Amino acid sequence: MKNEDLRNKYDEVFKGGSNNFFTCNVFEESHAIAGKVLKETNGVLYDKSVLDIGCGEGMLVAMLAEAGAFVSVGVDYSEEAIKNAYEKFGHKNAEYVCKDYKELDESFDIVTMQGVMEHLDDPWTEVKNIMDTKVKDGGFFVTSSPSFINPRGYVWMTLAKLFDVPMSLTDLHFICPFDVQKFCDENNYDLEYESIHQDWGSGDTMIRDFNKRLRNALRDANMDNSKVDDLLEWLYDANKYYETNESTGAIVVYRMRKK
Repeated sequence: MKNEDLRNKYDEVFKGGSNNFFTCNVFEESHAIAGKVLKETNGVLYDKSVLDIGCGEGMLVAMLAEAGAFVSVGVDYSEEAIKNAYEKFGHKNAEYVCKDYKELDESFDIVTMQGVMEHLDDPWTEVKNIMDTKVKDGGFFVTSSPSFINPRGYVWMTLAKLFDVPMSLTDLHFICPFDVQKFCDENNYDLEYESIHQDWGSGDTMIRDFNKRLRNALRDANMDNSKVDDLLEWLYDANKYYETNESTGAIVVYRMRKK
């Protein structure tokens, strides 16, 4: 899956404590993915095997194991993350492994992947490979990724498309629901999706995130960041006029299944 910069960065993050790195607590995203899995299986996981790719510190794996999955495996290429996973979420039905998912021989009833697609060198090739080799016939894949159909996204896409300013040094792609829909249509996959973190897409959490991330991004691009306060003040005032819908959250959870 590559992206060696991310491997090194996350080893550093997990060694120092991930709670100080992420803008939003990852629990809500893990909970949304787990909820989607349970909805797809009518709440019955006792006969299902689950693989979580890029499991980090293991929260989602632990959730699905606790929900009854008879096998719940998390893989991540950060040794620090795997160490933390066992310390935080050791569970009789859960296993955490430091390796690439491609090194696993078996396939699974359910595959999950939280916040990984945007970091991959070639996300569409990877997802196609996951669907072909890791999802059993009749199974499904649930993944999540930042989305940009919101004020937060409009700011970032303007910077990215016009000035080549990345959102971070490890995010390689800006993925939106229409990108995923096109991919699924081309590969004959059934797709369902819903967004979460509305406040991060257009509310106070967006302002808090920009207050740190936007300044850093402009600085890293050797651009003037002295007017960030003016923009944040305008966004704060304008936010009350923005109407959210099921697609406008900062994170989208996708479910793919072969037709």
